[in-house]
Amino acid sequence: MVFQLYDKNYKRLMIIPAVLAIAFLLILLVFPGIKLGLDFVGGVRVVVNTDKLSEKPVQELLSQELNLKEVKVSVVTSPFGTSARIEYAEPQELTQARQLLDQALQVKATAPTQARSLLTQSLTTLNITPTSEVVDDLVTQASQAINTRSTELSNSVRQKLTERFSLPADTSFTIEEVTPTFGATFLSNAIFVGIISILLLTIVIFIFFREVVPSLAMIQAILFDMLTAVALTTLFGFSITLSSVAALLMLVGFSIDTDILLTTRALKRQDKTVLARMNESVMTGLTVTSTVMGASLVMLIVSYTAQISTIFEIAAIVFFGSIGDVIATYLMNGPILLWYWESKHGKVEA
Repeated sequence: MVFQLYDKNYKRLMIIPAVLAIAFLLILLVFPGIKLGLDFVGGVRVVVNTDKLSEKPVQELLSQELNLKEVKVSVVTSPFGTSARIEYAEPQELTQARQLLDQALQVKATAPTQARSLLTQSLTTLNITPTSEVVDDLVTQASQAINTRSTELSNSVRQKLTERFSLPADTSFTIEEVTPTFGATFLSNAIFVGIISILLLTIVIFIFFREVVPSLAMIQAILFDMLTAVALTTLFGFSITLSSVAALLMLVGFSIDTDILLTTRALKRQDKTVLARMNESVMTGLTVTSTVMGASLVMLIVSYTAQISTIFEIAAIVFFGSIGDVIATYLMNGPILLWYWESKHGKVEA
């Protein structure tokens, strides 16, 4: 298998991941574009356990009658029942009031006059007249007003859905709310953790191999795996959530195994020829990767059947990332290692 794959023209294999990388970047940056989930952009998620809701009528109802923005509706049916997953952004005035309240809390101790002005603006945004000049009282009033307005909106959504679609009184509604401020914090923390993870992994790899080209080859393979996972999940209509970030960090651990195995056997072992050693690592690596793909596929099926969205998102990232791992490891990292070997030891022999 490897002798045919990495024959005289093995360098041409790198064209495949290069073309795919460009395609994946176009998916993320151009169309359909990366989609950040509720965890990062903020908003409200409502899960309704019923089979009486359909996507377009619900979207039209909430957009037209309640004037909600960025309404997304998906209906999932499984042996365990049917549920509708509804997401929408909170009204602009509510978001603005939250932001003004957060700014006031940050400067409350050092600039009480500025805090009072911000709190007054927050209440005015909600068409509420301030009832006090004391900063602490204004904080309480603004917080209560924001919470009340948010609760009223959730109740309105529930009432509209119940009335329009004649839902039973005991229909289960699960409401989850993430403010835009918390969403932005989650996003910045996720990016920070991802960057730190890659940097630490890079340091460990350089310390272990002490060779620049093989180390960089492994790092770019990991980045390709993550790019593949995010691009394919985006292509299939998934959003990037906190669960997705956790899965991407798991993927780093999975994908580096095959790259370390390939690099170690190719460069550090001396028995047999380099192609024979790589052949052994390919067979072992494919066994590991296929096991991960099989497990993630089972997770996909089970989580979809049981409607466990978090597990489904994690399994999707791992599954698509494992596909990227096969491409990056054996069509990109492998040829780079052979090329590097030739530069140091001469032409590769079978």
